[in-house]
Amino acid sequence: MPRNLWKMYIGLTKLDMTVLRTIERGMTRYEYVPLEYIERRLRGTPRKIISSIDKLNQMKLIRRRLGSTVGYTLTYWGLDILSLNNLVQRGVIKVLGDRIGVGKEGNIYIAEDASGGLVIVKFHREGRRSFQKIKRYRGMVANLPRKSWFQITRLLGEREFKILVALREHDALVPEPIAWNRNSVVQEYIPGIELFKVRELSRNEAEKILNMIIETLRIAYKKVGIVHGDLSEYNVLISEDLVPYIIDWPQYVYKEEEMADELLRRDVTYILSFFKRKYGVERDPEKTLSYIRGE
Repeated sequence: MPRNLWKMYIGLTKLDMTVLRTIERGMTRYEYVPLEYIERRLRGTPRKIISSIDKLNQMKLIRRRLGSTVGYTLTYWGLDILSLNNLVQRGVIKVLGDRIGVGKEGNIYIAEDASGGLVIVKFHREGRRSFQKIKRYRGMVANLPRKSWFQITRLLGEREFKILVALREHDALVPEPIAWNRNSVVQEYIPGIELFKVRELSRNEAEKILNMIIETLRIAYKKVGIVHGDLSEYNVLISEDLVPYIIDWPQYVYKEEEMADELLRRDVTYILSFFKRKYGVERDPEKTLSYIRGE
């Protein structure tokens, strides 16, 4: 059963949140934040602080390391909680709902915003599993003094939010970004399903969808200067009116980077192969690449 993030959040006290934030701050200096560090920076009796720490550890929001020096580190759930608290306090979301997706990048939830509308909240988890790929393909972590999983995961949330802003400014078909904090990105809710789940499309409908996908790749390349880097039928969302929105952008690379051409070619090959296999729509890969590049 998936953990209920909202239920965990509303069960926390003000002291619990303060302990989480204190451990987060300490993680810029320590792999496991010493208990002495936590107690020095908190107001309250040691008994209450220890009680809160035990509670957070039992909830798996932090992890304890025993030894000559007892220390604590956040888990991804703990980072999610800190991000969720920030979004709630800022009035970005009112209630977090069910988890509706689990991908290689993170957990995706539906939420209600302050006006009662629906939004999507993605909590990135990509840092740990994809760290080797990140080091290989991206220069974004080069200046981090300590390349911890949490630093990278937080950076990915900011990275995706900012690139969505840039893409939307040029009318690319991507979800509208609303807010971000730490490892989370809040985006507009688009009723629809992933491309690979679409059962039936006419040839004409499939051609129109493919044209719009290619146009967004062209905007990304020519106007924003990036390549998606991981495009497939699994990260294209088809709306109820058959408009394709390309999602999952944090792995993008700039077109000047060493791997950009190879990744663009792979993106195009994957998406063209899918449309040919499922809908019989054929496009010449080289001509498509030339169009995207503006050659």
